[in-house]
Amino acid sequence: MLGNIVYSGISGDLFTGNNYLKDFCLLGESIGLQKEIFAEKLGLSLKSIEDSQVVIAKEYIYKGYEILVEYADDELLGATVAKLSRSSVELMVKSASAEQTLRQGLKAIEQVFLISQSGAGSNITVDETLVRWQFTPMVKEQRFYSLMASINLFVAKKLISLLLEKELVLSYINLEEEFSEYYCDYKFMYNCQINFGQAVNEIAFDVSWLNEPIKCNYNKVKPQLRIPLSLTYYSQVSLGIVEKIQHILALCPYSNFPSQQSLAQELGMSVRTMQRKLTNENINYMKIKDAVRQRKALFYLEHTEKAFEEVSHRCGFSELASFSRAFMRWTGYSPSKYKERNKANATQLTNYVKN
Repeated sequence: MLGNIVYSGISGDLFTGNNYLKDFCLLGESIGLQKEIFAEKLGLSLKSIEDSQVVIAKEYIYKGYEILVEYADDELLGATVAKLSRSSVELMVKSASAEQTLRQGLKAIEQVFLISQSGAGSNITVDETLVRWQFTPMVKEQRFYSLMASINLFVAKKLISLLLEKELVLSYINLEEEFSEYYCDYKFMYNCQINFGQAVNEIAFDVSWLNEPIKCNYNKVKPQLRIPLSLTYYSQVSLGIVEKIQHILALCPYSNFPSQQSLAQELGMSVRTMQRKLTNENINYMKIKDAVRQRKALFYLEHTEKAFEEVSHRCGFSELASFSRAFMRWTGYSPSKYKERNKANATQLTNYVKN
Protein backbone atom coordinates (compact mmCIF):
# COMPACT_ATOMS: atom_id res chain seq x y z
CA MET A 1 0.00 0.00 0.00
CA LEU A 2 1.28 3.43 -0.88
CA GLY A 3 1.51 6.47 1.34
CA ASN A 4 -0.16 9.85 1.34
CA ILE A 5 0.31 13.06 -0.56
CA VAL A 6 -0.94 16.46 0.50
CA TYR A 7 -1.33 19.08 -2.20
CA SER A 8 -0.90 22.79 -1.68
CA GLY A 9 0.34 25.91 -3.45
CA ILE A 10 -1.10 28.49 -5.83
CA SER A 11 0.07 27.23 -9.22
CA GLY A 12 -2.71 24.66 -9.53
CA ASP A 13 -5.73 26.90 -8.97
CA LEU A 14 -5.86 28.12 -12.59
CA PHE A 15 -3.85 25.55 -14.52
CA THR A 16 -3.49 21.80 -14.69
CA GLY A 17 -1.95 19.08 -16.83
CA ASN A 18 -3.80 17.80 -19.89
CA ASN A 19 -4.03 14.12 -18.97
CA TYR A 20 -7.77 14.28 -18.47
CA LEU A 21 -8.14 15.77 -21.94
CA LYS A 22 -6.04 12.98 -23.42
CA ASP A 23 -8.29 10.42 -21.73
CA PHE A 24 -11.43 12.28 -22.86
CA CYS A 25 -10.10 12.29 -26.42
CA LEU A 26 -9.44 8.53 -26.30
CA LEU A 27 -12.82 7.87 -24.68
CA GLY A 28 -14.55 9.93 -27.35
CA GLU A 29 -12.77 7.94 -30.05
CA SER A 30 -13.91 4.68 -28.42
CA ILE A 31 -17.58 5.75 -28.76
CA GLY A 32 -17.23 7.10 -32.30
CA LEU A 33 -16.15 10.73 -31.87
CA GLN A 34 -13.08 11.35 -34.02
CA LYS A 35 -10.13 12.86 -32.19
CA GLU A 36 -9.84 15.68 -34.70
CA ILE A 37 -13.48 16.64 -34.19
CA PHE A 38 -13.09 16.52 -30.41
CA ALA A 39 -10.09 18.87 -30.65
CA GLU A 40 -11.98 21.23 -32.95
CA LYS A 41 -14.97 21.39 -30.61
CA LEU A 42 -12.65 21.95 -27.67
CA GLY A 43 -10.75 24.75 -29.34
CA LEU A 44 -7.30 23.22 -28.87
CA SER A 45 -5.00 21.55 -31.36
CA LEU A 46 -4.81 17.77 -31.30
CA LYS A 47 -1.06 18.17 -30.81
CA SER A 48 -1.66 20.12 -27.59
CA ILE A 49 -4.11 17.49 -26.35
CA GLU A 50 -1.71 14.62 -26.99
CA ASP A 51 1.40 16.38 -25.63
CA SER A 52 1.76 15.29 -21.99
CA GLN A 53 4.00 18.29 -21.33
CA VAL A 54 1.36 20.93 -22.09
CA VAL A 55 -0.25 23.00 -19.33
CA ILE A 56 -3.87 24.09 -19.85
CA ALA A 57 -6.47 26.19 -18.10
CA LYS A 58 -8.61 23.93 -15.96
CA GLU A 59 -11.77 25.17 -17.71
CA TYR A 60 -10.78 23.03 -20.71
CA ILE A 61 -11.40 19.94 -18.56
CA TYR A 62 -15.00 21.02 -18.00
CA LYS A 63 -15.44 21.82 -21.68
CA GLY A 64 -14.08 18.43 -22.75
CA TYR A 65 -16.47 16.74 -20.34
CA GLU A 66 -19.38 18.72 -21.78
CA ILE A 67 -18.50 17.66 -25.32
CA LEU A 68 -18.58 13.98 -24.37
CA VAL A 69 -21.78 14.27 -22.31
CA GLU A 70 -23.63 15.78 -25.25
CA TYR A 71 -22.14 13.40 -27.82
CA ALA A 72 -22.87 10.26 -25.77
CA ASP A 73 -26.16 11.59 -24.35
CA ASP A 74 -24.98 9.98 -21.15
CA GLU A 75 -23.86 11.62 -17.91
CA LEU A 76 -21.22 8.86 -17.61
CA LEU A 77 -19.82 9.77 -21.05
CA GLY A 78 -20.58 6.45 -22.71
CA ALA A 79 -17.78 4.77 -20.75
CA THR A 80 -19.88 2.42 -18.62
CA VAL A 81 -21.92 -0.69 -19.36
CA ALA A 82 -25.13 1.14 -18.47
CA LYS A 83 -25.97 4.78 -19.11
CA LEU A 84 -26.80 7.37 -16.51
CA SER A 85 -29.68 9.14 -18.21
CA ARG A 86 -29.48 12.86 -18.81
CA SER A 87 -30.83 14.99 -15.95
CA SER A 88 -30.11 12.26 -13.38
CA VAL A 89 -27.76 14.53 -11.45
CA GLU A 90 -30.36 17.27 -11.74
CA LEU A 91 -32.88 14.92 -10.14
CA MET A 92 -30.42 14.24 -7.32
CA VAL A 93 -30.13 17.96 -6.65
CA LYS A 94 -33.90 18.45 -6.86
CA SER A 95 -34.60 15.59 -4.44
CA ALA A 96 -31.90 16.55 -1.95
CA SER A 97 -32.85 20.26 -2.04
CA ALA A 98 -36.25 19.37 -0.62
CA GLU A 99 -34.61 17.99 2.53
CA GLN A 100 -33.49 19.82 5.68
CA THR A 101 -30.02 18.43 6.38
CA LEU A 102 -27.20 16.83 4.42
CA ARG A 103 -27.89 13.51 6.14
CA GLN A 104 -31.40 13.49 4.67
CA GLY A 105 -30.15 14.83 1.35
CA LEU A 106 -27.65 12.00 0.89
CA LYS A 107 -30.40 9.45 1.51
CA ALA A 108 -32.45 11.10 -1.22
CA ILE A 109 -29.47 10.95 -3.58
CA GLU A 110 -29.00 7.25 -2.84
CA GLN A 111 -32.60 6.63 -3.88
CA VAL A 112 -31.99 8.32 -7.24
CA PHE A 113 -28.95 6.11 -7.80
CA LEU A 114 -31.05 3.01 -7.10
CA ILE A 115 -33.75 4.13 -9.52
CA SER A 116 -31.31 5.10 -12.28
CA GLN A 117 -29.56 1.71 -12.33
CA SER A 118 -26.49 3.47 -13.69
CA GLY A 119 -23.11 2.07 -14.59
CA ALA A 120 -21.51 3.54 -11.47
CA GLY A 121 -21.94 1.62 -8.24
CA SER A 122 -22.42 4.07 -5.36
CA ASN A 123 -22.31 3.38 -1.65
CA ILE A 124 -22.42 5.80 1.30
CA THR A 125 -21.35 4.59 4.73
CA VAL A 126 -21.28 6.44 8.05
CA ASP A 127 -19.34 5.59 11.20
CA GLU A 128 -18.63 7.52 14.40
CA THR A 129 -16.19 9.94 12.80
CA LEU A 130 -16.39 9.81 8.99
CA VAL A 131 -18.75 9.67 6.05
CA ARG A 132 -17.40 7.67 3.10
CA TRP A 133 -18.88 7.90 -0.38
CA GLN A 134 -17.55 5.11 -2.60
CA PHE A 135 -17.82 4.59 -6.35
CA THR A 136 -17.18 1.51 -8.45
CA PRO A 137 -17.56 2.32 -12.16
CA MET A 138 -18.65 -0.62 -14.33
CA VAL A 139 -16.74 0.35 -17.46
CA LYS A 140 -16.74 -1.16 -20.93
CA GLU A 141 -12.96 -0.84 -21.16
CA GLN A 142 -10.67 -1.11 -18.16
CA ARG A 143 -8.41 1.68 -19.42
CA PHE A 144 -11.15 4.17 -18.52
CA TYR A 145 -11.77 2.88 -15.00
CA SER A 146 -9.56 5.37 -13.13
CA LEU A 147 -10.86 8.25 -15.23
CA MET A 148 -14.48 7.52 -14.39
CA ALA A 149 -13.72 6.86 -10.72
CA SER A 150 -12.03 10.24 -10.28
CA ILE A 151 -14.83 12.07 -12.14
CA ASN A 152 -17.49 10.42 -10.00
CA LEU A 153 -15.65 11.41 -6.81
CA PHE A 154 -15.18 14.98 -7.97
CA VAL A 155 -18.83 15.42 -8.96
CA ALA A 156 -19.88 13.93 -5.60
CA LYS A 157 -17.75 16.47 -3.71
CA LYS A 158 -19.13 19.35 -5.74
CA LEU A 159 -22.69 18.05 -5.45
CA ILE A 160 -22.48 18.24 -1.67
CA SER A 161 -20.87 21.69 -1.84
CA LEU A 162 -23.70 22.86 -4.06
CA LEU A 163 -26.33 21.61 -1.62
CA LEU A 164 -24.67 23.32 1.35
CA GLU A 165 -23.69 26.46 -0.56
CA LYS A 166 -20.15 26.17 0.80
CA GLU A 167 -17.16 24.10 -0.14
CA LEU A 168 -17.06 20.64 1.41
CA VAL A 169 -13.78 20.04 3.25
CA LEU A 170 -12.60 16.49 2.65
CA SER A 171 -10.59 14.50 5.17
CA TYR A 172 -9.02 12.53 2.33
CA ILE A 173 -9.77 10.67 -0.88
CA ASN A 174 -8.82 7.09 -1.64
CA LEU A 175 -8.04 5.92 -5.17
CA GLU A 176 -7.48 2.40 -6.40
CA GLU A 177 -5.18 3.90 -9.01
CA GLU A 178 -1.49 3.36 -8.28
CA PHE A 179 0.74 6.37 -7.67
CA SER A 180 1.32 8.28 -10.91
CA GLU A 181 3.76 10.91 -12.07
CA TYR A 182 0.65 12.80 -13.21
CA TYR A 183 -0.74 13.37 -9.73
CA CYS A 184 -0.64 17.13 -10.39
CA ASP A 185 -3.90 16.66 -12.32
CA TYR A 186 -5.64 16.28 -8.98
CA LYS A 187 -4.36 19.59 -7.60
CA PHE A 188 -7.26 21.58 -8.95
CA MET A 189 -9.75 18.93 -7.86
CA TYR A 190 -8.97 17.98 -4.28
CA ASN A 191 -7.41 20.17 -1.64
CA CYS A 192 -6.83 17.30 0.75
CA GLN A 193 -4.78 14.19 1.44
CA ILE A 194 -4.82 11.79 -1.51
CA ASN A 195 -4.13 8.10 -0.99
CA PHE A 196 -3.22 5.98 -4.00
CA GLY A 197 -3.27 2.20 -4.32
CA GLN A 198 -6.26 1.74 -2.03
CA ALA A 199 -8.95 -0.95 -2.00
CA VAL A 200 -11.75 1.45 -2.94
CA ASN A 201 -12.41 4.78 -4.62
CA GLU A 202 -13.96 7.11 -2.06
CA ILE A 203 -14.18 10.58 -0.64
CA ALA A 204 -14.26 10.91 3.15
CA PHE A 205 -15.38 13.82 5.30
CA ASP A 206 -16.15 14.47 8.96
CA VAL A 207 -19.49 13.13 10.16
CA SER A 208 -20.41 16.57 11.56
CA TRP A 209 -21.13 17.71 8.00
CA LEU A 210 -24.27 15.56 8.03
CA ASN A 211 -25.93 18.07 10.35
CA GLU A 212 -25.28 21.00 8.01
CA PRO A 213 -28.49 22.55 6.63
CA ILE A 214 -29.22 22.25 2.93
CA LYS A 215 -29.44 25.76 1.50
CA CYS A 216 -29.57 25.03 -2.22
CA ASN A 217 -32.37 26.67 -4.19
CA TYR A 218 -33.08 24.13 -6.93
CA ASN A 219 -34.76 26.58 -9.30
CA LYS A 220 -31.81 28.94 -8.99
CA VAL A 221 -29.14 26.35 -9.85
CA LYS A 222 -31.18 24.33 -12.36
CA PRO A 223 -29.62 26.06 -15.42
CA GLN A 224 -26.18 24.83 -14.31
CA LEU A 225 -27.24 21.21 -14.03
CA ARG A 226 -27.50 20.40 -17.73
CA ILE A 227 -23.85 19.31 -17.57
CA PRO A 228 -23.03 17.56 -14.26
CA LEU A 229 -19.45 18.80 -14.05
CA SER A 230 -20.89 22.32 -14.22
CA LEU A 231 -21.53 21.82 -10.52
CA THR A 232 -17.93 22.96 -10.18
CA TYR A 233 -18.99 26.39 -11.36
CA TYR A 234 -21.55 26.97 -8.63
CA SER A 235 -19.07 28.87 -6.46
CA GLN A 236 -17.89 31.00 -9.37
CA VAL A 237 -21.19 32.88 -9.34
CA SER A 238 -19.84 34.81 -6.38
CA LEU A 239 -16.28 35.19 -7.66
CA GLY A 240 -14.89 38.69 -7.36
CA ILE A 241 -13.80 40.60 -10.42
CA VAL A 242 -10.12 39.74 -9.89
CA GLU A 243 -10.80 35.99 -9.87
CA LYS A 244 -13.08 36.27 -12.90
CA ILE A 245 -10.36 38.05 -14.86
CA GLN A 246 -7.78 35.49 -13.79
CA HIS A 247 -9.93 32.63 -15.13
CA ILE A 248 -10.50 34.45 -18.43
CA LEU A 249 -6.77 35.12 -18.87
CA ALA A 250 -5.86 31.54 -18.00
CA LEU A 251 -7.75 30.41 -21.11
CA CYS A 252 -5.66 32.60 -23.43
CA PRO A 253 -3.21 30.45 -25.46
CA TYR A 254 0.43 31.46 -25.14
CA SER A 255 -0.73 34.21 -22.77
CA ASN A 256 -2.03 36.31 -25.66
CA PHE A 257 -4.11 38.39 -23.29
CA PRO A 258 -7.04 40.53 -24.49
CA SER A 259 -7.07 44.29 -24.45
CA GLN A 260 -8.83 45.97 -21.55
CA GLN A 261 -11.62 46.92 -23.97
CA SER A 262 -12.17 43.28 -25.01
CA LEU A 263 -11.92 42.07 -21.42
CA ALA A 264 -14.44 44.61 -20.14
CA GLN A 265 -16.83 43.61 -22.91
CA GLU A 266 -16.55 39.94 -21.91
CA LEU A 267 -17.28 40.93 -18.31
CA GLY A 268 -20.32 42.90 -19.43
CA MET A 269 -19.14 46.31 -18.26
CA SER A 270 -17.32 49.40 -19.47
CA VAL A 271 -13.55 49.76 -19.22
CA ARG A 272 -14.02 52.60 -16.74
CA THR A 273 -16.26 50.45 -14.52
CA MET A 274 -13.80 47.57 -14.66
CA GLN A 275 -10.88 49.83 -13.76
CA ARG A 276 -12.83 51.37 -10.89
CA LYS A 277 -13.68 47.92 -9.50
CA LEU A 278 -10.03 46.86 -9.74
CA THR A 279 -8.91 50.06 -8.02
CA ASN A 280 -11.28 49.23 -5.18
CA GLU A 281 -9.41 45.90 -4.89
CA ASN A 282 -6.05 47.73 -4.83
CA ILE A 283 -4.93 46.07 -8.07
CA ASN A 284 -4.79 46.76 -11.79
CA TYR A 285 -4.95 44.78 -15.03
CA MET A 286 -1.16 44.62 -15.46
CA LYS A 287 -0.68 43.07 -12.01
CA ILE A 288 -3.35 40.45 -12.70
CA LYS A 289 -1.69 39.51 -16.00
CA ASP A 290 1.64 39.23 -14.24
CA ALA A 291 0.16 36.93 -11.58
CA VAL A 292 -1.42 34.65 -14.21
CA ARG A 293 1.89 34.40 -16.05
CA GLN A 294 3.59 33.52 -12.79
CA ARG A 295 1.17 30.72 -11.99
CA LYS A 296 1.46 29.28 -15.47
CA ALA A 297 5.26 29.39 -15.35
CA LEU A 298 5.35 27.72 -11.93
CA PHE A 299 3.11 24.91 -13.11
CA TYR A 300 5.32 24.29 -16.14
CA LEU A 301 8.48 24.16 -14.07
CA GLU A 302 6.93 22.05 -11.32
CA HIS A 303 5.20 19.47 -13.51
CA THR A 304 6.76 19.32 -16.98
CA GLU A 305 10.13 19.00 -18.64
CA LYS A 306 9.56 21.71 -21.23
CA ALA A 307 12.66 23.72 -22.13
CA PHE A 308 12.87 27.15 -20.52
CA GLU A 309 12.70 28.79 -23.95
CA GLU A 310 9.36 27.15 -24.68
CA VAL A 311 7.98 27.87 -21.21
CA SER A 312 8.99 31.49 -21.74
CA HIS A 313 7.14 31.57 -25.07
CA ARG A 314 4.03 29.88 -23.67
CA CYS A 315 3.94 32.41 -20.84
CA GLY A 316 3.93 35.30 -23.27
CA PHE A 317 7.57 36.41 -23.19
CA SER A 318 9.36 37.22 -26.43
CA GLU A 319 12.82 36.60 -24.96
CA LEU A 320 14.17 34.12 -22.44
CA ALA A 321 16.10 36.89 -20.69
CA SER A 322 12.87 38.78 -19.97
CA PHE A 323 11.27 35.61 -18.63
CA SER A 324 14.26 34.89 -16.39
CA ARG A 325 14.17 38.40 -14.93
CA ALA A 326 10.43 38.10 -14.26
CA PHE A 327 10.85 34.67 -12.70
CA MET A 328 13.60 35.95 -10.40
CA ARG A 329 11.28 38.76 -9.36
CA TRP A 330 8.45 36.29 -8.66
CA THR A 331 10.37 33.64 -6.73
CA GLY A 332 13.82 34.91 -5.88
CA TYR A 333 15.31 32.10 -7.98
CA SER A 334 16.37 31.68 -11.58
CA PRO A 335 14.23 29.19 -13.57
CA SER A 336 17.05 26.63 -13.53
CA LYS A 337 17.62 26.92 -9.78
CA TYR A 338 13.89 26.70 -9.07
CA LYS A 339 13.61 23.63 -11.31
CA GLU A 340 16.54 22.01 -9.52
CA ARG A 341 15.07 22.63 -6.07
CA ASN A 342 11.61 21.45 -7.11
CA LYS A 343 12.98 18.25 -8.66
CA ALA A 344 14.86 17.44 -5.46
CA ASN A 345 11.70 17.98 -3.40
CA ALA A 346 9.62 15.89 -5.83
CA THR A 347 12.13 13.01 -5.70
CA GLN A 348 12.09 13.10 -1.91
CA LEU A 349 8.26 13.06 -1.90
CA THR A 350 8.05 10.19 -4.41
CA ASN A 351 10.52 8.10 -2.45
CA TYR A 352 8.57 8.77 0.74
CA VAL A 353 5.29 7.73 -0.89
CA LYS A 354 6.67 4.57 -2.43
CA ASN A 355 8.37 3.48 0.76
